[in-house]
Amino acid sequence: MLCPGQQNPGDSASRGEQIFAQRCSKCHGEHGEGISGVISIAGPSLKAEHDFGKVLTAVEVGPSHMPSFVYSLSIDDMRTVSHYVTDKIADIPLEEGDIGHGGDLFRMYCASCHRTAVRGGALAYDGSNAPSLVGKSPELIAGAVRWGPGPMPSFPSSVLDDKQLSSLVTYIRAVQNPAKPGGIALNWYGPVVEGCVAWIAVLGLVGFTIWIEKGGKG
Repeated sequence: MLCPGQQNPGDSASRGEQIFAQRCSKCHGEHGEGISGVISIAGPSLKAEHDFGKVLTAVEVGPSHMPSFVYSLSIDDMRTVSHYVTDKIADIPLEEGDIGHGGDLFRMYCASCHRTAVRGGALAYDGSNAPSLVGKSPELIAGAVRWGPGPMPSFPSSVLDDKQLSSLVTYIRAVQNPAKPGGIALNWYGPVVEGCVAWIAVLGLVGFTIWIEKGGKG
């Protein structure tokens, strides 16, 4: 028996689906799969968004270009649609994966565009840029892998299963904030850039030494 004012779980799910279809599907897709576009303000995939608190906050605050619904939806409706997202739409399980295997997968599928340091880079073949993955949440990354936003290809479970996806996300999280053993990171552009900078410094020192040997003066 339901208490006065208590909503039937089935009715709540139906109401959440209705709100999502009216307010969210235009950007996030009919099933929360995300809408892909080369130039788009459309919303990302919600398939890995299992955290009710984060979803509710997004609905209330409106992160980035997403509008806030605090003035257009009641508190109950915001909670209902948030539960619908986390309980019905989110179906990509995320767990702690194997960082080593994740690194292998990243180098195989992702590094050619996002660079080994996940800082992104230019894509000469289509004149766009692969975005940096620094600061991107695990949920956003996992959803993007499945969704394939913009020119990025999608990677369905037939290519990367859920366990592999978790390992890939675990690796990216580790590389987002790498350890700094010392020296200048040079934005983690890699050994080629670091080697070029080192050679420039060495040649500069050699030139300065020759100048001193010849009695040069400023």
